[in-house]
Amino acid sequence: MRRAAPFLHAMNQHSFSRARFRRSPVALVALLLCGAAGAQQQQQQQAASGAALSEVTVSGDRSGRTEGSRSYTAEQASTATRMDLSIRETPQSVTVITRERMDDLGSARIDDVLGQTTGITIGQADSERVNYSARGFSINNFQIDGMPRGPNAPLSDTVLYDRIEVIRGATGLMGGTGDPSATINSVRKRPTREFQGSASLTYGRWNHKRAEVDLSAPLTADGRIRARTALAWQDRDSYMDMYQERKTVGMVIVEADLTRSTPLTAGIDFQDNKPKGSTWGAVPYWNHDGSLANLPRNTSFSTPWSTWANKQHTVFVSLQHRFDNDWKVHLGYARTTSTNNTTVANGGAGYPNPLTGKGLSLWNGVWGEGEYVNDNFDLYATGPFNLFGRRHTFIAGWNGGNETYTSQGGTPVISYPNAIPDYRTWTGNIPRPIFLADGSKTVGFKQLNGGYVAGRFSLADPLNVIVGARVSNYRAYTHAYNTALQYTRTTGKSESKDEVTPYVGVVYDLDKRHSLYASYTTLFRPQTSKDRNDQYLTPETGTSAELGLKGEYFGGALNASAAVFQVKKKNLAELDRSVPAGFRLPDGGQAYVASGDGITARGIEFDVSGQITPDWNVAAGYTYLDAKTAKGARAVPNQPKHLLRLSTAYRFSGDWRGLKVGGDVTAQSGIYGESWYGQPPLFSMKDPLPRISQKSYAVFNLMASYEINKNLTAQLNIRNVFDKKYYRNVGFYDSVFWGEPRNVSVTLRAKF
Repeated sequence: MRRAAPFLHAMNQHSFSRARFRRSPVALVALLLCGAAGAQQQQQQQAASGAALSEVTVSGDRSGRTEGSRSYTAEQASTATRMDLSIRETPQSVTVITRERMDDLGSARIDDVLGQTTGITIGQADSERVNYSARGFSINNFQIDGMPRGPNAPLSDTVLYDRIEVIRGATGLMGGTGDPSATINSVRKRPTREFQGSASLTYGRWNHKRAEVDLSAPLTADGRIRARTALAWQDRDSYMDMYQERKTVGMVIVEADLTRSTPLTAGIDFQDNKPKGSTWGAVPYWNHDGSLANLPRNTSFSTPWSTWANKQHTVFVSLQHRFDNDWKVHLGYARTTSTNNTTVANGGAGYPNPLTGKGLSLWNGVWGEGEYVNDNFDLYATGPFNLFGRRHTFIAGWNGGNETYTSQGGTPVISYPNAIPDYRTWTGNIPRPIFLADGSKTVGFKQLNGGYVAGRFSLADPLNVIVGARVSNYRAYTHAYNTALQYTRTTGKSESKDEVTPYVGVVYDLDKRHSLYASYTTLFRPQTSKDRNDQYLTPETGTSAELGLKGEYFGGALNASAAVFQVKKKNLAELDRSVPAGFRLPDGGQAYVASGDGITARGIEFDVSGQITPDWNVAAGYTYLDAKTAKGARAVPNQPKHLLRLSTAYRFSGDWRGLKVGGDVTAQSGIYGESWYGQPPLFSMKDPLPRISQKSYAVFNLMASYEINKNLTAQLNIRNVFDKKYYRNVGFYDSVFWGEPRNVSVTLRAKF
């Protein structure tokens, strides 16, 4: 392990005791920062004295592609500004989860990836619905290749993507909504000019079977026309009784160089999810007498036929031209169509009596087929220009899209009582309900688009300022039609015009490796929540500010950052507790009210990712979050105040050549939720909102892989090594969702 010696020597120069690290998880992130800086300095000293030193090679191209780089970081990320900026030049907190890191983690779903990303917390309401949060607020801005992903998208499979770019903080300049949490941009794999291919087989606990194929090839001898296809099939059971996940995923993409500077890209991707035994909600936290239910992790009050079946496909096309003066024009369009076929039953409502087995009632849901259609477009031009003897960058663009949702009208026919006779012997053996369509329908429509301009101005050699603004327009409504398809009424009408979202970012280079940065923007986000009158709430507004320090080491092979942030937001949706416990809107949703007081969230973030040596990858992140209401109470208590993420992988050489070992850990402080709609009948009424709590915990994962030969690799992944019991979600309808127990999988991967 000679290549690690400079870093280890650098660590020895700093007095970080074990006791000190136990008191402060920030110390390990600081240790990595200091170690990287020390190793970099020592490398320079050795190079100056003529000492031999192994070279760190950073591979990549102008597109930011990470495939084949063997690195945990990328050269650039364009999600925040669309300009070709390195991570250090971007005045926001940036994390790029590369293809190498996804493969090491064995991550097949995007929630697996985000569950190891700095500052991102995961909540799970049931088997199919996962939510993400950052900096005190929900993440709603999801993109694919820079364009919005449909709200009905199933849990995305990662086989299609080269990398996942995560921009923490508001990115309203590009997206129009200025959500202060984060933007998640999944970047598709691209065809290559030379043939390459891979295939893998995975088998794991709970009869987990998965197969992948990925092929890329030139269609012409010179590679001007090339294509790629990626396919995955998965069939697995679960630690939860009755649950089975079945899915197929695929993509075909063709790229053609119309000229040397004009690539045309077109493709289609799809994902077909057919789960069985799907849950609708989780399991109760309290018994009827207020004691903890503590039901086993495998508990499910679903049925074998319960399903959230979803089909989705996207057709996409983009045209780009780069001029000789380095200006670039990009035009993109994508249409996503997704359909639902949902029939669910879950006995999660109520408080069980362990002596009698009574106390739980069934939530039943059966709907006719629903369809979402999302049309998204993206047009921008960017490039350099000279002014006052200095070189600057300008960008102008227009993007946005329309979303249409159509649902069938009709009557559900449910032929069983809504109470579970005895939850202790529940098997879900009840008749499947049916839906009798009557020809009526509901059509919902949303439109969000806008234009933006921004410039990156070089005011001095070390100082660059990004100044820009976006003007956005939004409207939404829902039309109802009777059985004769005659229009009857409009609900949920909302409209905002000419909403201006300014953006200011400053980057000051302290030296060749370090930069100070600051950014500020206002916030605007239309709401999807409705009030008791079935009308959308007024848009959320606020401000977001960030100040930080970034470092770039080993020629960009390792990126590090430290930031402080503050977000102020108002008009947040809160449950309307004035309505009866069983009240539902016509679409089955709950009623909300807008909180005028709002929330202020402040915090600190550290992030490190990349290569310390060509064989040693690291990723580390720590977040401290302090979110409070206007009255000073803790806000969003279901997000931890302290969140630590560490990941590493080391590739051996010499006699151990071919072996790679690694692991990761997530550690977080305690969280809690509050009772949604009441307390158990015998619960003490001293506290009107009793808490559903999860104490602090840590989950460890391990991996090891071995290159049998240059074309074949075997990999072992062990998740939750110590079989830690923890809740992945707290407080949703007074319920909890258990985290996955220990899981072991083996993957055989071939390259050709």
